[in-house]
Amino acid sequence: MRNSERGFTLFEVLGAVAILAILYTTLSTVAIRWLRSEGESKRILEASLLADWEISEFELEIDTGVAPEIGITQSDEEDGLTVTWEVTPLETKIFKTALEREQERIAFDTTTQAAPIPIEQPGGADAVAPPFLRVELRISWFEAGDERSVTRTLFAVDEDAAAKLAAASVLSEGTPEDEQP
Repeated sequence: MRNSERGFTLFEVLGAVAILAILYTTLSTVAIRWLRSEGESKRILEASLLADWEISEFELEIDTGVAPEIGITQSDEEDGLTVTWEVTPLETKIFKTALEREQERIAFDTTTQAAPIPIEQPGGADAVAPPFLRVELRISWFEAGDERSVTRTLFAVDEDAAAKLAAASVLSEGTPEDEQP
């Protein structure tokens, strides 16, 4: 028998097995990454849909005249998702309160020689709720030991507080008959 008719040598078989092992390892690594990525994408989609639903519910409450409480509220939802709302007053210098305008008017009044007296707001400093709110919604969960989250930010107007602010603004400006030349 000649040497060429015998078949494969041991080295050729071991070389083929090694190449197949490297190929299968690479393919399994790619498959695991794909599955992990698909699971993370699915979780982000679920959290985004929940955030959109929560925002629509929030907008319905605002439309019916229910003002949100200022502060942070947190609740646990099913599937390990945590919903966190943070409502803060929107601080802006564009919209001045009637109290601030009145204090500026008194400070710039040249007819009186006395120092301006600070004006107390009726009912205390927190009597009028802020009309403009910044609302942040955060849906968070733990995945592979890390905290992941989806965040939505929106701005809201408390119509009752805005109406009170507008009424106070009109009252503080006074009428032309009250002003002296």
